Amino acid sequence: MRRPSCFIATGSVLIDLPLHVGRVPAPGGAVTATSSGPTVGGGYTVVSAVARQGVPAALAATLGTGPNSAQVREAMMLDGVELVVEELVGDIGTCTTLIEPSGRRTFITTEGVEAEPQRDELDRLELRPGDWVHTTGYDLAHPTSREALAEWLLALPPGVGLVADLGPVEPEIPESIVETLLRRTDLLTGNHLEITQLSARLGSPEAMRRAAPEALIVRRTGVHGCVLWPAHGDRIEVPGFVRDVLDTTGAGDTHTGVLVAGLMDGLDVVAAARRANAAAAEAVSRLGPARSPRRDEIDALLGCGSCRDRPDPQ
Repeated sequence: MRRPSCFIATGSVLIDLPLHVGRVPAPGGAVTATSSGPTVGGGYTVVSAVARQGVPAALAATLGTGPNSAQVREAMMLDGVELVVEELVGDIGTCTTLIEPSGRRTFITTEGVEAEPQRDELDRLELRPGDWVHTTGYDLAHPTSREALAEWLLALPPGVGLVADLGPVEPEIPESIVETLLRRTDLLTGNHLEITQLSARLGSPEAMRRAAPEALIVRRTGVHGCVLWPAHGDRIEVPGFVRDVLDTTGAGDTHTGVLVAGLMDGLDVVAAARRANAAAAEAVSRLGPARSPRRDEIDALLGCGSCRDRPDPQ
């Protein structure tokens, strides 16, 4: 019997320490912060969002043997996420996030074994048509991981979808990797600033379209929802939802995970994006990075008035 299609995330997993501050202190200054404690973040956010929709999800990022990695495995057990690469001796790093009242975030990251992708382990994965693989710009920008990971991604079998979220570090990814990766990408996603930045790097929105000829390009626009640009069609604006914002950490990954889960469930791109918009809106009303709502919660959000559609722009 053929196994169900699976979502495989390659993004490095970190332990997040969110610190809510009134402002980011000046050099040499001080500020008092509040925190809800360490949580599992980084590449885990997107794979947990998929798993919470009842879609098979696996993590192909390196974990270690220390307490940070143990916290990740505990979260994976609760969400039903499978680890498909071997652990290494050591531990994953941390990301301290300074969150201002506006929602703007400043990151301070320490490095661990997550920066060491295991090419031999990745090569042993039995990928099949219908599977989706997710990659992030952070791993493609990092000098110890980008070459091995990029080579593996470019060798993905036909029929396996590739999701690329290049993020704010896109300028640090070598041009040769960006060009070849975009040609293979099936879904390119980023927030408004990130997509604008990539478009400027390539020369124009049309140049970006030519660089990723088969990709569904998703521009996430926060409370406004998202704009879809199918490979062979016109742009489609999908309105967002209004929620009180507590923490925007991980909202983009939540959007991506729920969107791809919808596509894997057979939804059309607009229906999948509507679910993703609702999930991201709910996620920002919760504290912490991996706070995607589950399938039944999204159903309830779409069926009730507590999460209100924004009016279509005139």
